[in-house]
Amino acid sequence: MRRTRQEVLLSIIAIALCSIAIKLIFFGPSTRGDMAAIGKIQDADEKKVAIERFMNRMPVVWVRGGNIDVSGSSVTVSGSVEIER
Repeated sequence: MRRTRQEVLLSIIAIALCSIAIKLIFFGPSTRGDMAAIGKIQDADEKKVAIERFMNRMPVVWVRGGNIDVSGSSVTVSGSVEIER
């Protein structure tokens, strides 16, 4: 591979990794800390908006034709699993 092609390819990979990191840091899924912060909001309208934002960031997991078994620290899923968002 030529030197310039390799530099271009590595630059594209670096840009892609940076964009993924930015997305995870600033637009990642909701956390328990976010939920605790919502609980401290006193204004009803502000709390409603915060809850809506919280729910829109939360991934939804669908299990079809199977079961979820949560025993201790392990999770076993039988059937198909789909994740939205």
